[in-house]
Amino acid sequence: MKKNNYPKWIMSYNEILGIYDRQANAVMLVEDYGPKNGFFVEAWRSYHFPKTSELVKKSYREGNKTILIISPGKTKLKLIPSFSPIGISECRVKKEDIEITYEGLGGGGVNACYSRGMAKGVKKTIVLQEAGGRKHGKGKIVLPKYEFLLLAGDDTDNKEEGATYALMHNIAEDLDNGNNIRYLTHGNVQLYPYNPYKTSNCFSTVIGFAYRNKADKNKIIETFKKELKKYTLSNETAMVAYNGFVLPKAIIDLSYALKFHFFDDIEKVKKIALENRVEVYEITGKRGIIGSVGALGLFDNPEVASGLPEQYIHPHYL
Repeated sequence: MKKNNYPKWIMSYNEILGIYDRQANAVMLVEDYGPKNGFFVEAWRSYHFPKTSELVKKSYREGNKTILIISPGKTKLKLIPSFSPIGISECRVKKEDIEITYEGLGGGGVNACYSRGMAKGVKKTIVLQEAGGRKHGKGKIVLPKYEFLLLAGDDTDNKEEGATYALMHNIAEDLDNGNNIRYLTHGNVQLYPYNPYKTSNCFSTVIGFAYRNKADKNKIIETFKKELKKYTLSNETAMVAYNGFVLPKAIIDLSYALKFHFFDDIEKVKKIALENRVEVYEITGKRGIIGSVGALGLFDNPEVASGLPEQYIHPHYL
């Protein structure tokens, strides 16, 4: 169906991305919906999907984007108007693609069959049951399979100039080509504010890329290593990388600990990171490893990431 001649009761999604975490065997589905130059004040999808389908393990909304974490598989939905009007009944991961099957009633059925199929990023759409009105709609979309790379960096400024968040952002912007490398997430993490080594706010940055193949991943890492070394203003800059969006519990716990407590044993932090599939890169020094790992485990938890120690009680981990 061409966008310029679809019925007015069909609202096209802006874009849909499917991202696979091999280690966790999980899919991150990112749906961009609503006004492109505004913001969408609705959480209908993120509310209903985990209630309706046992395949959806987590959901949340950031601006116009709904993010779903899904286990591959197939399930039977019990759709009920208003109470469970839409769901994901199947998720299949193939060599190059990810297939998602939606089912819904009313507007949920229209969403399932038509609206998503018109979005940027969808390779193919299959209407399995026609939708509209009270009908039970069912449709499948085929998405290119991306993978996910997290990068976190710290200690790039000095007491006179610099800003880690801006440097990380600008390198990422230059890498994003809108196709096989996508700059997808950016998180700033308030670290322990009483750290005697901090330059100012004690802030580190973690960003996420969706990418298509190993060559893309290598390009991202090598570019960041080169650009950080070129533009850093510190002799203690470091970076860490993790392939995937489901982090080991040990890394999440370590990130919390480094955020809420002062800890100065760089080698211990590095050891725990390496034991949990985190790649560690000393760009100009080692001290930035602590802040980088501190940011990594909070990439999808912005409320905690921005908080101060006085707001939380967290057990000592180290």
